[in-house]
Amino acid sequence: MNACKSMYMAIATLLVAALLMAEPLAAKPVTPAVAETAAPKRLVVLAPNLVELIFSLGGGAQIIAATDHADYPAAARSIPRVGNYAAIQLEKVVALQPDLVLVWDTGTPAADIKKMQQLGLSVLHFQTRTLEDIASQLQQLGDLVQQPAKAQQLSAAFLQQLNALKSQYQTQTPVSVFYELWDNPLSTISRDAWPQQHLNVCGAKNIFENASAAYPQVGLEQVIAANPALIIQPISENEPRTLVQWQRWPELRAIKYKQVIQPDSDLLHRATLRTLDGVATLCREIAKSRQFYAQVPAASGR
Repeated sequence: MNACKSMYMAIATLLVAALLMAEPLAAKPVTPAVAETAAPKRLVVLAPNLVELIFSLGGGAQIIAATDHADYPAAARSIPRVGNYAAIQLEKVVALQPDLVLVWDTGTPAADIKKMQQLGLSVLHFQTRTLEDIASQLQQLGDLVQQPAKAQQLSAAFLQQLNALKSQYQTQTPVSVFYELWDNPLSTISRDAWPQQHLNVCGAKNIFENASAAYPQVGLEQVIAANPALIIQPISENEPRTLVQWQRWPELRAIKYKQVIQPDSDLLHRATLRTLDGVATLCREIAKSRQFYAQVPAASGR
């Protein structure tokens, strides 16, 4: 049971960002009641990535409550908790009398969002679908916490770093990869998943890119048949998990040539300024694999 809960949590926290891609971008307009009043001073923030972005702008003191996994920076750990990805403790939120509640549309329970609105709380919606959205959200949050100049500066630096990574890696020779999101049931990502953004920047070819679900469950035999050049196993110090022991299938190219990497999932799966640090590291590791196969032509074949 604990393993299942952890799996669902890992999938839910992506998106840090973009579990669903069906609706147009991102932050919906703030309700008129909020727009007509002074800047909100008491924020309930129901997404760890939004907490982190607000802290990066120097607005952490305005957050009066958050959800369980808001753990960065260290100061965020002392913020009172009002729930998690599975359920929000609505009575606590109401008792805090916030000026504004910030929600993540595919991470905050939809029923709880609806109930908060019915209770008369002012709710501001966010959704992250592309890496560029992080810069846009930073500027919106900058206006919210009255730090527009700092938000503009950080957004510009973020986009500059992102464009530099794209220029360096995106058009390189593709490396076929398997992204192991979870081990049991074996789960991965497709083109509609948040981490696919990172693979696109790094010039990697996801062997399950065309799967119908954003986060599909797959069979071991499918991975073996696709025979990826590189296996990616994102891990977190904060949320330890078990991993598939791929060494049991030495016929896989990635195992035969020791092409397995374990990047930081906290950086990759949470949409914040630190995301590009994780993407940069991922791109460097994929580039090493690309270089290996270029130097060992026989290894490139199946």
